[in-house]
Amino acid sequence: MSEEFLDELHKISHDDDWRYKLLMQGVKQTLASRKNESALKRYMRRKTKHITAIWK
Repeated sequence: MSEEFLDELHKISHDDDWRYKLLMQGVKQTLASRKNESALKRYMRRKTKHITAIWK
């Protein structure tokens, strides 16, 4: 989600019903933008990066 969207979400009180509507709108926008990405970008975002130095 964009920084502007998150800033607006932080300004709204947790008890406000509008907060949840705004959050759902942001999730829908994020999913729509991910759906429009190319297959390679989706694969690279999904691919996990492992750090093996921690495993020792």
